[in-house]
Amino acid sequence: MPLENDTDNDTEGTSKNRFENDLGEIMRRTGGTFVADRRALLEAGALRGRRKAARRCATALTAGGLTLAALGTAGVYVTGGLGGDSASVADAAPAWAPSSMPDGPSRSPDASGGSGQRENPASFMRAHANQMIKLLEISLPVLPKGEFSKQRGTSNMGGPGVADASLVYDDSYGASLVTISARRIDTKDPKIRQLLKCGKTADGSLCTVGPYGKKTEQGHVGGKSSGVKVWKSTRISAEGFLLQAVEYNAPSPTGTPTRNEPPLSVLQLEELAASVEGAFTKYGVMNAEAFTSPRPVQNSWEVFETLGNLVPTGQEAVGRGGGGDEGYAIVRDKKTKAKTFLQVRLGHGTPDGGKVITRNEAGRHAGTVGRTAETVTAKGLRVTVTSYNAEYPHKAPVLSTPPFTKAQLSAIATAEVWQTLK
Repeated sequence: MPLENDTDNDTEGTSKNRFENDLGEIMRRTGGTFVADRRALLEAGALRGRRKAARRCATALTAGGLTLAALGTAGVYVTGGLGGDSASVADAAPAWAPSSMPDGPSRSPDASGGSGQRENPASFMRAHANQMIKLLEISLPVLPKGEFSKQRGTSNMGGPGVADASLVYDDSYGASLVTISARRIDTKDPKIRQLLKCGKTADGSLCTVGPYGKKTEQGHVGGKSSGVKVWKSTRISAEGFLLQAVEYNAPSPTGTPTRNEPPLSVLQLEELAASVEGAFTKYGVMNAEAFTSPRPVQNSWEVFETLGNLVPTGQEAVGRGGGGDEGYAIVRDKKTKAKTFLQVRLGHGTPDGGKVITRNEAGRHAGTVGRTAETVTAKGLRVTVTSYNAEYPHKAPVLSTPPFTKAQLSAIATAEVWQTLK
């Protein structure tokens, strides 16, 4: 080395070099056992940095108001405020966007309205009350005389709460309260899974647990004597949503019943809850397709409820069902107790001046036959009514011929009430 070469022939320099070498060796050994307090060093460095920034700011004060404004703006952006805690550039980033990082950490609003780092994007949810109300409106059956009123909703813009909507639905058969709700849950939480189990049911109440994480309940508000019925459909999606659709046969849970049953059948109520599930993406935001392509639940309940109310004197509807624009009733003769199948189908046709066509139908069992009356109204609504001589078209006959005459079937097909269902 140069220093060693310069002092190679100098005794005093040699001694001096030996001393320096020994001192260097001691320092190296000492340094090997030294453990620095990194936190203290960082804090001290940060303190010196803040003091240095403060001195620069104080110097800038003498340079004029324009310079101060420029430095002040830069200081707030980079450090989050002079003298405050340091902030990274990530803190200035926009809110979490599912399209940009679907699998990584998310940034979403916390309950206080600020931003917090969340490592599980499955807990994120963003739904406005107006969106929930609109979703409920476009999901309910569309009827000419149907009316919505008293719409209400609750937003969830990133917090742990519920997004819901409710309205009073009047389908011309009686005003009824209908509600929907959605919230984020942990599907692995055992308490959540308890929501899909049926407990003890009161007298006259029903509870059914179906496949794929759903449950339906039929009961009364405040006991059977109140007359107010409440039906619920609850489901848990694989993507972490708890969804529920609820309906009453009254405009409020404490109101006076306006009809015998709530407006939607159990199947329709399940379909409504499924519509709410389909309105959310796995990232917790509303799906735009749910509003551009609405899929209202079918008005099958009105169809088979109406059919059951049109059976002739001496007969009674002891069972009802249907789907879409079809409905049926199991009709029992009050004298003979024989049960037969009565079906109605609604569709579109060309008006023919109120003409009624009758014909015979073949059942799906030997000896089972049907009798049909069909008409097309002035508004283009085709009504087809068929009576079978068996409890179901695929079962053995219980009578030699269908119980309803052509005249009785024609009266059902031409009833004015069908016009209110389209």
